[in-house]
Amino acid sequence: MARLLIVISVFLILSTTISCNFIDREHVIDSVYMDYDHSKVPYQLYKPTIEAKLHYDLEEISGLTYYKEGLLAAIEDETGKIYLLDAVTGEVKRKIKFAKSGDYEGIEIIGEHVFVMKSNGLLYDFFITNEDKVKANVTETAFTSRNNLEGLGLHNGKLLIACKGEGEIAGVKATGKGIYSYDLGKATPLLFIHKGYLNSHIAERDYFKTIKQFDPSGIATHPLNGDIYILSADHVLVVYDKELKLKEVVKLDKHIFRQPEGICFSPQGQLYLSSEGDGERGELFVFEILLSN
Repeated sequence: MARLLIVISVFLILSTTISCNFIDREHVIDSVYMDYDHSKVPYQLYKPTIEAKLHYDLEEISGLTYYKEGLLAAIEDETGKIYLLDAVTGEVKRKIKFAKSGDYEGIEIIGEHVFVMKSNGLLYDFFITNEDKVKANVTETAFTSRNNLEGLGLHNGKLLIACKGEGEIAGVKATGKGIYSYDLGKATPLLFIHKGYLNSHIAERDYFKTIKQFDPSGIATHPLNGDIYILSADHVLVVYDKELKLKEVVKLDKHIFRQPEGICFSPQGQLYLSSEGDGERGELFVFEILLSN
């Protein structure tokens, strides 16, 4: 009987220890994704308001932009089509073919004027009409496949380009991930992002203290304050203010976002993120701006 009591006691102690370790670990995991200043980034990025599965054609969704009330536009990196999506359900409303197959990574729309960036630096543009097949203009830029472009946005009336690969271009020597402004055929460097600098920003935090990699996959400007949001497929979001000073670094939950690739805002400040499916359907996430901010 004494031996049985000892066995039961040991079992209870081990069970309690395992249970406590599990709870602590879960708390740390949750805290990692909450460990940022919500007054600087006024969204609960660990708690989407809406999650929508996308059409199977968008398993490899690679870019996202706001089109007009109730509609987003997306690109995937294979077929040379853009997809007009319901901003709530993610349902495909229209497909527009603009070019042959290729590695298309970024999209931005100004009015009815669509810009699509290929990873090798070629810029495609066309206007949305009633036709489901258009012929796009193609422009060579200062970027090449070494830059591996993945982000296209709009900032101060000019296109905003993020390099996943090399940050430098002809005539611009630099290290780090390059963010450029592009207008009238000219690329002007805005900032260069170094992983070490990002790590120094978060080194004193309680939970999220380091990032392993930062590879820009999407970029967008906040419509209300001009902040630049730079998304990384490595599950990191970096925010610079309109003065191009680092504002915040956020860890994204890989269990929510398999491979975050697209980002945009509505004029009212709703945040939209898209994620590749990584073997499953791609997804669209909607985040409401926190009212207290």
